[in-house]
Amino acid sequence: MKLKDRLTRRDFLKFSALTIGGLAFNNHNLAKVLVSGTKSLMPEPIKNDFPVNQLLGRICVGEWGTRVPIRSEPYMDAPAVGSAWHDDVFVWKREVIAKQLDPLRINQRWVETPDGYIYADDIQKVWHIPQEPLTELPEMPDGSRGMWVEITTPYVDIDLTKPKESYQWWVKDPNVIYPRVRYSQVYWAFDIRKHPETVRTQYCLMQKVGAFPDTYWVDAHVCKPIMPEDISPINPEAENKHILIQMRGIGLQTLTCFEGNQEVFFTTVTTGGRNFETGEWITPIGKHTPWRKNISMHYSQDGRFMPGFDLPGVAWNFGIEPNGVYIHSTYWHNAFGNMKSNGCINCRPEDAKWIWRWVDPTIPYQDGDKIWSGFGVSTPVTVEILS
Repeated sequence: MKLKDRLTRRDFLKFSALTIGGLAFNNHNLAKVLVSGTKSLMPEPIKNDFPVNQLLGRICVGEWGTRVPIRSEPYMDAPAVGSAWHDDVFVWKREVIAKQLDPLRINQRWVETPDGYIYADDIQKVWHIPQEPLTELPEMPDGSRGMWVEITTPYVDIDLTKPKESYQWWVKDPNVIYPRVRYSQVYWAFDIRKHPETVRTQYCLMQKVGAFPDTYWVDAHVCKPIMPEDISPINPEAENKHILIQMRGIGLQTLTCFEGNQEVFFTTVTTGGRNFETGEWITPIGKHTPWRKNISMHYSQDGRFMPGFDLPGVAWNFGIEPNGVYIHSTYWHNAFGNMKSNGCINCRPEDAKWIWRWVDPTIPYQDGDKIWSGFGVSTPVTVEILS
């Protein structure tokens, strides 16, 4: 599978006009975005009816209460015609280049919605793809039952299994009105039930790596099973695999996969480079021997007791050095090409999964995690700065 043209194709994707006009699906249970930007402070629980198998966009930046402008034309100084809030979902008509280029920004991409234009860094590409729930979870080699699942809807609220205050911060944060999981996150499902009121099938989900032992029930109709064959290696017979990550100061950040001298994959990524003088949050430069690989991981500063970044269900992790720097999937921004991370290499979910399947070594399905030491085990990674 040769994907070295992925960047060009992605940056200039054009989609045909969609039939639904003027419609947003948002976390306040409104049928449309209010042009005034006013919202109810105490929303009611919601039932999401997202369009099926249609390209959508979720406002992914910030947290509850974060607002971004919707503009009349695709550039920063265009008049605002409305507001979008964190987790609002829009029909994604097409992606366009800014009408007036902004010299202070790397990305010049905007998303056209029926309500206006939203800066592309702020909106995640998502889908609502219903799944057929299983009646029984697969049996694992040790006799237990479970499977990995991926969320296939923009977001879905979760049912807790214990008091909210005993969870990690992403659940118990007082600013979080309804705890929920979001598109492309991956979890381990270990139990199944019928909801006591709706009778809809639910899976009980957990995180195996980097998280406290929290569990939550999630609608099985938006949990796509990830089977062992879905994560089989890509080109396992290829020799001399290696990854090159290039950081161009405030310029474009890229990742390239090579088999020998042949480029087989190329994409834009987000790297860490908040402060080159102090090295704070910078992606470490040099040649790295990766040491860990897992299907899903929880990233947190201190997820039990304090606010801060607390990111559950982060998929397709490849640890390039032991101080916590990973190549991984990202659902909390769409700012690929920029320096924005806390040191990790952030990838689009589909890119992260391809890279994860391509790099060595393979890992056991049930554990979903492997740590090793020594050379010659894993695909090496080089991070360099270009002037």
